[in-house]
Amino acid sequence: MTEAQTACLMQGMADKLGVEGAIGALPVAQMDKMVTTCRACTRADDCILWMVEHSTGAATTPDYCLNGEYLELMRNTG
Repeated sequence: MTEAQTACLMQGMADKLGVEGAIGALPVAQMDKMVTTCRACTRADDCILWMVEHSTGAATTPDYCLNGEYLELMRNTG
């Protein structure tokens, strides 16, 4: 998976949690770190399916999301 595809998945996950604006406001270094973390994931297909199943949003990320805790923290502190 390319870096751009991974960033797209990460943005989609942020969208489902309602923190897409916060993701866009992150410093470039933090965004790069999150994309690198996301790229290490071996469950991109599961991620895509999860996003389809949660098309109207979600309260939490799936348990396998490597950026899940950070994304949920952004939602809870935003």
